Amino acid sequence: MVKKIKIIATLGPATNKEEDIVRVKDKGVDFIRINMSHSSLEDMEHFLKMAKKVKIPFVIDTEGSQVRTGELSTPTVDVSENSEIKIFDKPIVGDNTKLSLKPEGVVPQLEKGDLIQIDFDTAVLRVSDTSTISRGYITAKVVTAGILGKNKAVVLDRACGRPLHLPILSKKDYDSIKLGMEYGVGHIALSFARSGKCLDEVRRATQNTMQVISKIECVDALRNLDVIIAKSDYLLIDRGDLSKEIPVEKIPFTQKIILNKAAKAKVPVFVATNLLETMINSRKPTRAEVHDILNTILDGAGGLVLAAETAIGKHPMECINMLNKLINHAQLAMDGSDVSQKEEEFVSKLLAKNYLLDSEVSSSLIEPHGGRLVNRVAVKIPEKSYLDSLPKINLDENRQRDVEQIAVGTYSPIEGFMNKDNFNSVLDRMRLSNGLVWSLPIFLDVSEEKAAELAVGSDVALVDERGEAMAILNLEEKYHFDKTEMAEKLYATLSDEHPGVRWIFNLNPVMLGGKITLLRRRDNEDKEYEMTPKQTRSLFEERGWSKVVAFHTRNVPHRGHEFIQMKAMEREKCDGLFVHPVVGKKKQGDFNAKYITKAYEIMTEKFYPQNRVIFGTFSTYSRYAGPREALFTALCRQNFGCSHFVVGRDHTGVKDFYHPKASHNIFDRFPDIGIKAVCFDKVFYSPTLQDHVHLADNPEHPEDDSQHISGTQARKMFEAGELPPAWFMRPEISQMIIDAVKRGEEVFVR
Repeated sequence: MVKKIKIIATLGPATNKEEDIVRVKDKGVDFIRINMSHSSLEDMEHFLKMAKKVKIPFVIDTEGSQVRTGELSTPTVDVSENSEIKIFDKPIVGDNTKLSLKPEGVVPQLEKGDLIQIDFDTAVLRVSDTSTISRGYITAKVVTAGILGKNKAVVLDRACGRPLHLPILSKKDYDSIKLGMEYGVGHIALSFARSGKCLDEVRRATQNTMQVISKIECVDALRNLDVIIAKSDYLLIDRGDLSKEIPVEKIPFTQKIILNKAAKAKVPVFVATNLLETMINSRKPTRAEVHDILNTILDGAGGLVLAAETAIGKHPMECINMLNKLINHAQLAMDGSDVSQKEEEFVSKLLAKNYLLDSEVSSSLIEPHGGRLVNRVAVKIPEKSYLDSLPKINLDENRQRDVEQIAVGTYSPIEGFMNKDNFNSVLDRMRLSNGLVWSLPIFLDVSEEKAAELAVGSDVALVDERGEAMAILNLEEKYHFDKTEMAEKLYATLSDEHPGVRWIFNLNPVMLGGKITLLRRRDNEDKEYEMTPKQTRSLFEERGWSKVVAFHTRNVPHRGHEFIQMKAMEREKCDGLFVHPVVGKKKQGDFNAKYITKAYEIMTEKFYPQNRVIFGTFSTYSRYAGPREALFTALCRQNFGCSHFVVGRDHTGVKDFYHPKASHNIFDRFPDIGIKAVCFDKVFYSPTLQDHVHLADNPEHPEDDSQHISGTQARKMFEAGELPPAWFMRPEISQMIIDAVKRGEEVFVR
């Protein structure tokens, strides 16, 4: 005889009377619950009294360690792209300009650049200013327009990569437990079970009087799944909240893995969310819903949960009838056999691929260079006493940026500063020693004296200008190099007029190789825009993009840039554009990063097509390596999730050291990279056509009808207080720059 599949029904406005609960019990429902994220203690006691009278088991449903939005003046509010929203730590009544998050204590933990994704398929915000936290709020900008709802689940994608500190149970949860114990409740569902520690706290709070149903609805639960199973009486897969943290297409296979693992441990599993969603309003389910439920049972589910269907739906009793009908039908196929092992081979293959925790396994985006996005960010910061005991290396600004980009995966597959084999291989053939394409050495140079202080195999603290540890280097190798050979191979010149050559001849004589672990990110005024590859990939996926073209620059946008950006999207049929200017140290005469950012803010707010463009800054520095650097900057954008990369005329070049099309041609030498170069020649303006023209597409266009775009000429005009013509640059951007020059601000690098 097949063991009966248990049913949990959620009560609410559609089932709030005693006669409703009597009917629910009569239909064979095993447990009832209410959703405490949307209910009060008074609501809970109301249903507890009826449950006790009717003699049907009640399950306490905790709020758990989840971030949610606070109250709003209306049920929902629309927010537009680039609008600003103040986010308060304490409860307020919000609108489209302000919002609170709960539980209290979450907002002060947020940092510039953190992404705030609200509910499913709604708005995405990016933290832009945390300086006002002493006044109880921070500021965020809307990255993706959408809807804000009250009491909606929030997923925080942190730039630092570390988890928030959240209470395991809320104050309302502890009050619910106390009330439940008074009524003799025997089961509790722990929302957002993240670790074994969460289970221990629930056991303590309930004094071991209740069986614990651990709700699997976040990535942390997947990461600690085996421990959670071992400490639980039941599991509950909440597919709704889980789909906010992993791609929706991963839910079915993830469900199979959880059911398989739990079956081996003999822990029953409930499955929840969207079982009979259609029947909230209709009397019959869809074929897809029927198929889903039957397969869920056959995969080994021990129970099913009706949520909105019985809480607020128009046909709660019909939903229970339908679920019973499907359970009975599934048992025709089961016929007393054990189905727990039927997916063993399938699940084993998924587990071997690290399916649960591999964020790229189902992505529609290009895979990272080398197949895996590197993450070298410390989950836990070592004790200060340990860091103080380590030998120290002072990092300049450029090395600080390198350490950060290594750690967050921008330089994937690089995990640290290169050893001698990789260093020489990159210089000799633009490949790592394993054959993977890589065009620029990532190195850390030190003096002979400093190198003598360091022991291979030991940890070294990498410190910033304040002497504070930013990262740890596990030193694997020390080696010397030839500066002349390095300069000649990297830049194809030894001329001291080349800034890269001068840089190399000023390096220290010893290189250090080894993996790094980032302790904290750099702080600078562009931090809100410095998204990590993990964040941009999440944003691209959230927008439904699969083909994304990246645009690299170190200047404010002129109309030629704008033409190329839109033409690249059109030519390659890309879903979106990622504008990604470099904001690290630049050469004399370049625009300071502040004005590049301001200019692109204007473009995003006023001129770019809505929901087609994402702007972020690239915290690295120009090496002025011409074609080698073009390849490097493309591979970095592949790690950010971009399938295409704009390569302009004389891309990352300097003076006349490289042929204007050298950066185009280098991509022909490396067909084994994933990202595709989208090459452009000169772009000029035609007064006759009153439009911009790409020379390669119109080689016969008369020169006397070609007005060329000159950055040097524009700079002279700005310094003289003159506006460049509108065909050259958007007047709104030109005016912003002129106003800054008039105020005496340092618009250009001196």
